[in-house]
Amino acid sequence: MRILQVTPKYPPAWSYGGITKIVYDISKELSKRGHYVEVWTSDTLDRYRRVKKNYYSKSIKVIRLKNMSFVLTRTFYNIHITPDIISFARNNLHHFDIVHLHGIRTFQSFAVFPFLKKYHTPYVLQAHGLLYEVKPKEPSHWTLYNFYNVLSGRILLKNASKVIALDCVEAEQYKAVGVPEEKIAITPNGIDLSEYAELPPKGSFKKN
Repeated sequence: MRILQVTPKYPPAWSYGGITKIVYDISKELSKRGHYVEVWTSDTLDRYRRVKKNYYSKSIKVIRLKNMSFVLTRTFYNIHITPDIISFARNNLHHFDIVHLHGIRTFQSFAVFPFLKKYHTPYVLQAHGLLYEVKPKEPSHWTLYNFYNVLSGRILLKNASKVIALDCVEAEQYKAVGVPEEKIAITPNGIDLSEYAELPPKGSFKKN
């Protein structure tokens, strides 16, 4: 199966937290199982730097697209605007059997959606706990916040083949915004046991 992961950031952008690692772990495991995996993401490394080369791409093809929001870093540093993903999706999305969208309020998810519809490509949506996001502190950011909520959020939820909830709490959040129960799959984050193959001696944590 040809699987596409769409996410605003990908390793080595570890500073953005759990979503970055979750996407990486999922992609790695799918690749191990024999699937072709491709990731479309931004070239963001952190708030001020870009990734200058592909990373962790021996078995996973990573397409990094220029993050234009760097020109407005202090205001939109966490949005990761990548306009090139639109033309990229137009020309390449039809090659995939299924798409996994990471984030309900991201430029990437909203940008590829018209081509998911055009090519009748099924997709799953994972909000990663951001279905109810903390509202912006600055009044000037409300327009952008509302734009993503009304357009991106509702459209993406309505048309997804499945939505992934981390736990029962997030499943209830999906239901509260109108997602049918049969469309919700509760899937906790996986654990790579190989990362815990060598553990410190028992009791060493208490000694320190």
